Amino acid sequence: MLALLAAAAPAVFAFVSGNIWEDFFITYRCSLNLLNGNGLVYEAGRPLHVFTSPLGVLLPAGLARLCGTEDPHVVMIAFRVVSCAALAGAWWLAAGRLSEMRALLVTGLFWILDAKLAAFSTNGMETALLVLFVVMAWRAMLDGRMLLAGLALGGAMWTRPDGFVFVGAVAAGVWHFSPGHRPGWRGWAVMALTAAVLYTPWFLWAWQYYGTPVPNTIRAKGAHLLSSENLGALFTYPWRYVFGHSTVHDAFLPPYFFFGGWPVWLEWFGRIMAVAAAAVAFWPRCVRPARVAGLAFVLGGAYLTVTARAPWYFPAWQVLAYIAIGGGVAALLELPALRGARRWWVIMPVAGVIALQAWLFVAVSVQLREQQRLVEWGLRAPLGRSIAQAARGPGDTVFLEPLGYIGFFSGLAMRDTPGLCSPEVIALRKGGLLSLSGLAVKLEADWVVLRGMEFLRFGADERVVFERQYELWQVIDRRPEIEAVAWLPGRDFLLFDAYYSVWRRRSPP
Repeated sequence: MLALLAAAAPAVFAFVSGNIWEDFFITYRCSLNLLNGNGLVYEAGRPLHVFTSPLGVLLPAGLARLCGTEDPHVVMIAFRVVSCAALAGAWWLAAGRLSEMRALLVTGLFWILDAKLAAFSTNGMETALLVLFVVMAWRAMLDGRMLLAGLALGGAMWTRPDGFVFVGAVAAGVWHFSPGHRPGWRGWAVMALTAAVLYTPWFLWAWQYYGTPVPNTIRAKGAHLLSSENLGALFTYPWRYVFGHSTVHDAFLPPYFFFGGWPVWLEWFGRIMAVAAAAVAFWPRCVRPARVAGLAFVLGGAYLTVTARAPWYFPAWQVLAYIAIGGGVAALLELPALRGARRWWVIMPVAGVIALQAWLFVAVSVQLREQQRLVEWGLRAPLGRSIAQAARGPGDTVFLEPLGYIGFFSGLAMRDTPGLCSPEVIALRKGGLLSLSGLAVKLEADWVVLRGMEFLRFGADERVVFERQYELWQVIDRRPEIEAVAWLPGRDFLLFDAYYSVWRRRSPP
């Protein structure tokens, strides 16, 4: 029953919200270029590794071929079926190690009602596949099936090039906690060799095809990973995990909670959940599978501290936290001091937190439904089409930050910041040119698309130089429609993308 719900909950979320995440259209443009004989590239003739996930780009290509259409709506339906099946498989693997009924129930309810897991498994991201492989690795290592663990590690690497971090955190928990099966060096060797056999062909092919096995997305976004700020945050991570604010707390909050529009007290929900998962890892009374999952989550929080706060990075860590919390609740209810009516001291707070999780599921589905209706279909997709109609040809260049919808529906040559599909921008940024106006002018882009706040950040001198070369061509403002929605949790996230101005390069005199 819970396996069916694990598949049904994200399907219901997708039906209500209709959300297709912007990044899907970045990878899907690469998918269609592959199908149409232009190579696995974003822009024909530019061999750039624009996507992050090999499976994330190849799966939509295969589904488009299987469905006989390039229509993203049809392909997305097929993608959602695959993703929901992957989540059902992940839950089936997890449930086999949650033999205690109370642990099974608590873990299942948190899992099924998680809004980010449902959203980013069904909106075109690779989240469901990563969750499947991480849970598979957790189950396989606990069972001592290291060949299967190697398959899971290889699958995680095909899903994300940093998949080894997720599986490595689980492996650290398995190695640390005993009694139980602790693989010897032969077992770890089998796991590593199996993963290498699976992933090395892609690694070598990408190196030969693109000139580097490192995705351009990592080159564009990864410069800050070892910054002094991140290293400082990593050093203080244990303290902030318990007493301050850590990115790991955001794992349990709505997507882009930091934009605002949500109750501030939700931060305590994230903190309590994170601390609960960590407590299980260090409480010997809890069963080993829960402790392994709890320690993996804590280690994952350190990784989240130095990476981008992208909400689709969280669910694979979250499911480990839910496994840990389920085990912790079951252990609490076994305490002699909590026999009889005193059990309600545990049951009632846990039920309240699960009810809050259910409310967030509904609230985020409403938020992303309106975001899809007003921002994606109501603004960015038509904006891309309008630029395409006014462009001189497919070679026109467009400078912008939000690459997905506008890039896909315009079909033009995109020059984005921070440089996901544009090594020119990466080079300029590494040279110290960071301002949007300066980048646009230096690139001599034919079109520039700016959010309202991005234009307002131009200094007076920057604005003079920019307006000398560009004239305002179009303004799209969806703020009145967004403000008119009566109940819209996380409204500020939508307002961030509600106003765009489009600028066209002036003709030379």
